[in-house]
Amino acid sequence: MILYEIIPAKYNISEIEIISFYLKAEGSYCRTEDGEKGVCRKIYECPSRLQEVKEGKRNSDSKGRCGFQDFTEIVCCQFNITDKIGLRPAEIACREYENEIETNSKEKRDTAEVQFNIFSGTQTERGEFPYMVALGYENEDKDDDNSEAIKYNCGGTLISSQYVLTAAHCVSNIQEKVPVRVGSEDLKSIGNAQRIPISNVIPHPQYKRSVNYNDVAILKLSTPVRMENNVRPICIQTKSLDSMNVQSNVTFIVIGWGATSFDEDGSTKLMKTPGLSLVDKESCAKSFNDFGKLPRGLDDNMLCVLDTNVTRRSDACHGDSGGPLLMFIGSSHSIVGITAFGQSCGGSIPGVYTAVYSFLAWIENQVWPEMINER
Repeated sequence: MILYEIIPAKYNISEIEIISFYLKAEGSYCRTEDGEKGVCRKIYECPSRLQEVKEGKRNSDSKGRCGFQDFTEIVCCQFNITDKIGLRPAEIACREYENEIETNSKEKRDTAEVQFNIFSGTQTERGEFPYMVALGYENEDKDDDNSEAIKYNCGGTLISSQYVLTAAHCVSNIQEKVPVRVGSEDLKSIGNAQRIPISNVIPHPQYKRSVNYNDVAILKLSTPVRMENNVRPICIQTKSLDSMNVQSNVTFIVIGWGATSFDEDGSTKLMKTPGLSLVDKESCAKSFNDFGKLPRGLDDNMLCVLDTNVTRRSDACHGDSGGPLLMFIGSSHSIVGITAFGQSCGGSIPGVYTAVYSFLAWIENQVWPEMINER
């Protein structure tokens, strides 16, 4: 549907063309003319604004407008008050993502023809992890005729239309001009991928490269991603795993383009582990007592997971850093950790992940600052 099919006749196309630019991108947060919190949506997805059209109350001078997408008006659609009371910013954002998913066709997650590869990992299906991001770096060997200008050596997770969550050690010395890549599981694929430059790198203020603490960073993209079935943000888990009393029906999965064997640099296909298990801090800490970059040992901002199948030992490896540790409960899933470090790939020692919940307030302040004062 396009705008001129549903607006009054006095709203002429030339006026639309003149103001056809983004004030705020679709999916961004906004304020209505009454000062209420809202989200930018296509007008036909916002019942209250659509009613204004039917009553002849919207024209080229109307307020509550975010911009245009071609000829479709993007309006500031107020949140339902019952949806946002008592919710923190990450939870409100999650509800918006879930609403977006419900309006799109749901892709079947069929893993019947999986390809075993990375430490008994499996190749992902198209659109299975639409929030997965590959971080690009300038290739120091780009003078080689066979090398590419950009290498993707770390992962990240799309948590809003314009922000990516990753590990600070992945981005502590990168140039903002280097792009991220979303929308394609195959790094060699050209057609489906969106490549977007980074406009701002925001490492945690207490992160230091000499140690492994506070290993979290946020990347602001120069423009929002184009939302598609295979590109959309993930929900952040807003409860501590300690408070959730994690049961046996909970599965943890790691994904990435990291190494598939000890003698390879990485995979061009996005891979996933089978279900991993949480390891309690006390047991995990024993494996890192003399770890040089942990002078205080493991802290409460870290999670440990391990594949308990000793004949398989699926695991993250070098090149997977910055990607998500996902928690699945039935059909729902969220990000709970960021791939950080380990002592070996596929061994008996757990991998360590930055606990996203520990940094949730800092993340919300960076990504949804306009919502903080409403809590």
